[in-house]
Amino acid sequence: MGINGIGHIYAETTQWEASVALWEGLGFSFAEHWGSGGHRAGRLVNNAAAVVLAEVAESPAFNVFFDAAGLERLQLGKAVDLTTPLEDTHWGTRWIRVTDPDGRTFALEEKP
Repeated sequence: MGINGIGHIYAETTQWEASVALWEGLGFSFAEHWGSGGHRAGRLVNNAAAVVLAEVAESPAFNVFFDAAGLERLQLGKAVDLTTPLEDTHWGTRWIRVTDPDGRTFALEEKP
């Protein structure tokens, strides 16, 4: 159940604490931290998926599709902004979409 995999994504954030809360609410946890001089970064993991999160002054928008399973049973944390509830797509999958504190959209997609 939940996210099954992707190589990794790189996500820059201007809102470190809120972004960490989002990823932890999706079931990720830190595998490692790094940074110095006020710069915070780290790798969060959930099963086979990995996200490198880095604090920056400005951040670009991007979308990532995660392979997922059991979406009807997925328990989202309070910090997660669900923008598209579970629905069928016109290309034959099911998905939900969430938005992070910087306005980026991430899709959790389940194949039949």
